[in-house]
Amino acid sequence: MKFLVDEDLSEEIASILRAKGVDAVHVRELGLSGAEDREVLDEAAQQKRCVITRNRNDFLKLTEFYFQEGRPHHGIIIVPRSYPGNEPSRIARAVMALSQNRPHVFQPYAFLFL
Repeated sequence: MKFLVDEDLSEEIASILRAKGVDAVHVRELGLSGAEDREVLDEAAQQKRCVITRNRNDFLKLTEFYFQEGRPHHGIIIVPRSYPGNEPSRIARAVMALSQNRPHVFQPYAFLFL
C-alpha cells in the first residue's frame, strides 16, 4: 500500500513510514502545498496512493463525488483528534498496523478511521 500524507499532518509521518519500508510521501514533497483537497485526491488516485488526513468532511464529500463520477480512488484514512499532532510516530504506527493487519479494507472508495 502506498500513502500520501495531507498537509494537515506532519511531514514526519511520511518520513517514519518510509524508514519502515512503506512507500509514503507528504503533499509538500509533491509540490502540492496549499492545493485544494480535490487536487490532492486526484494526485493520490493517479499515483494509486491512499490519502492520510484529518480533513474528514471535505474528503467524505470528495469520495461521494468520485463514486458518482465512477472515478475510484485508493482510500482515505482519517486521523481523529485523539491522535495528537505532536505525536507523528504514534500516527505512523497506527497506519502501519492498519495496513499490515487489515490490508483487505483498502478498496476503491474506502473511507477508514484510525
